[in-house]
Formats: sequence, structure tokens, C-alpha cells
Amino acid sequence: MSDHFLRRATGAALPFLIWAAHFGFCYIVAAAQCTPGGWRPAGPNPWLLGAVTLAALAACAWIGIAAHKRLQASSRKEFTDYVAGVGAVLSIIAIVWTGIPVLLVRGCA
Repeated sequence: MSDHFLRRATGAALPFLIWAAHFGFCYIVAAAQCTPGGWRPAGPNPWLLGAVTLAALAACAWIGIAAHKRLQASSRKEFTDYVAGVGAVLSIIAIVWTGIPVLLVRGCA
């Protein structure tokens, strides 16, 4: 496989990888902080999860804006730029969908 192909494919899939990392991080931290004898039994730290959520949103927004600028600047439209742009929008929705419930939970049940 060509290194160019792998770089373009990874760039197109990057928003989904960011969402998957955010999803995993949020739920692992929430589970670890709510286990009996965990390192913070009062519940998930909303500041930590909020900061990670904002960082993931910013990264996906940056990827989407960069893909949009590449599509506007080039006369040759690349499919990977469309995928990265649409993926960024879908990932932003998924990150918000994942982040809001985790941030709203107070304490462990």
C-alpha cells in the first residue's frame, strides 16, 4: 500500500477516531471513578470530562474547517475531503451526545 493512501485514509477517518477515543475515555473514567474503592467515589470529575469533551470538539471542528477550506480552494475535489468534513460533523454530534449525559451525572448510583 502507498504511504500517501494511508495518510489520506487516516485523515478521512480521524474525526471518527477522535470520537471513539473520547467515548472510551469518558466511560472508562466514569466507571473507574464510580467503582467501590475507586480513586474518586463521589462521581465522575466534570471538569476533567468537560475539558476532554471541549478538546475533542475543537479537534473535530478544526478537521472539518480544514476539509472545507481544501474543498473550496481546489478545483479537483477529493472524496477524502468530503468524508473528513461529513465525518467531522457527525463526530461533533456524537461527542456532544456522549459528553452531555456524562457531564450531567452527579455522584454514583
